Amino acid sequence: MKEKVIMLKKAIFYIPILLMGLSGFCQNDINNYKYVIVPKTFDFLKSEDQFQLNSLSKFMFEKYGFVALFDDEPLPDDLIKNGCLALNADVIKDSGMFKTKLFIELKNCRKQLVFQSQTGDSDHKKSEVAYKMAIREAFESFDTLNYTYKPASSERMTVEKPKEVKSLPSSSVELATPANQVTSDDEAIQILYAKSIGNGYQLMDSNSEIVYTLIFSGKEDLYIVKGKDATVYKVDGKWVIAETVDDVLHVTTLNITFQ
Repeated sequence: MKEKVIMLKKAIFYIPILLMGLSGFCQNDINNYKYVIVPKTFDFLKSEDQFQLNSLSKFMFEKYGFVALFDDEPLPDDLIKNGCLALNADVIKDSGMFKTKLFIELKNCRKQLVFQSQTGDSDHKKSEVAYKMAIREAFESFDTLNYTYKPASSERMTVEKPKEVKSLPSSSVELATPANQVTSDDEAIQILYAKSIGNGYQLMDSNSEIVYTLIFSGKEDLYIVKGKDATVYKVDGKWVIAETVDDVLHVTTLNITFQ
């Protein structure tokens, strides 16, 4: 019996230490992100910004120090160059018989979960009130984060502006940080067929397989590549894709036919 009591005391002692370690890991990770992209519609709602929950979420992120943007807003220049500076926010409705339960997820550009909040709940009978109470309670998880944006070392590199790509030699050139390089390949790849979607294009190959999904950046002839640390833009009448892989920026010409 004494041994069980001792083991229980040890478990109680180590649980706070373990939680502190997990919290510290999350904090260090989340501080590397400058922006939070908030959708105008959550999946559990029927219309855009219903009950003003999306606006409330954006406001709460700003309260905790993030630069929050709706997903249909023009993107800042640094986010256009590096789409992985942003976290994509979502509010998830959890199952509950008599309570409204919501929690917040933040995922990076590779769709990896970076942060998940506690579950906020409310038993208020009016949906609008219950949703807002639950979201505010879920955001209480951010109280202990003490979020402050701290650029990751790979993000401090100086990236060439798109208009300067035309002057890059075909071989690798060294940027300000020696470990980071840019490679340029002017040889056009296979023909890609551009299919217009709501806020950009899908680039498909000859088999109608989607190769890239392009999201309009808010600037003419400049698109964000969905799910990649990459942008597509026009240089001297040619379309190119600039993609960062393992801290190396690859610039490749694209052969795009618009349907």
